[in-house]
Amino acid sequence: MSGPYKVTLVQLKANALGLAPAGEKLELGMISAEEICKLAGNLVLLSNVADLKDEPGIIVHRGDKGWRIAIHSGRLCMHKSTSLFDEYWTVENAKGLADLPPFRTDRPTPRSAPRLVGTASGRFAGVRAVGEVIGLFVLGVSLVVVGLYFGLPHKSVGDLPPGVELVSSDSEAASIFTALAGKYASGLSRGEQIVTISADGHVTISYIGKDGTPLAPRINTQARAVRKGELPAVWVPKQFVIAESPTDAVKVGYGAARWKKVVN
Repeated sequence: MSGPYKVTLVQLKANALGLAPAGEKLELGMISAEEICKLAGNLVLLSNVADLKDEPGIIVHRGDKGWRIAIHSGRLCMHKSTSLFDEYWTVENAKGLADLPPFRTDRPTPRSAPRLVGTASGRFAGVRAVGEVIGLFVLGVSLVVVGLYFGLPHKSVGDLPPGVELVSSDSEAASIFTALAGKYASGLSRGEQIVTISADGHVTISYIGKDGTPLAPRINTQARAVRKGELPAVWVPKQFVIAESPTDAVKVGYGAARWKKVVN
């Protein structure tokens, strides 16, 4: 567990044992991996006594990459980016984070012991020759496997989720964006979130501030028109799917919660 790492707390107090106001961020600067695991352990304890609908979390940066530690269904998880809508790993406890990025480090391969050379080695020359032939065969098979692996397409985190297909027709894409255009919210109180889909497929998501108006968007990007089964939907790469079901609500992310349409 190398380090230190740049850490930001989202909607959490400095020790992660209490909730901060919705949307508030606290920069802790560079701290060690052990300290981050302690914060994650406190976050788990907090989930037992508080309602975490505001989705607090711990943002960890290593270089130009970032990850998010959060709680889903009472379990500690590590998102593959700083977005709550990205895929994630789950762990049984805070110590389990050590086996995941950004804390996991590849250990150097142990150096092979030097081969003994002497007069007695002649007795094993035949055995050594057979071993070298087997070794060359294994190496050849390994190179073929590696070549096939890198020669074939592989699914990445940014690929489409299962059951989702891109729409190729411009006219169908336009009809999907038009059908889903509008504002949808997880709630109308402070700390809730609101998603806006424009008729051209532009998507923004913002938190609702204390005065009831949306804050600056935390997601502001162009979506793609897709179909999730029979449902028209929009997809934001590496983020989430918004599917129409029913017509006055949308499903945001990979969970089951639906956000209701806001009537202006």
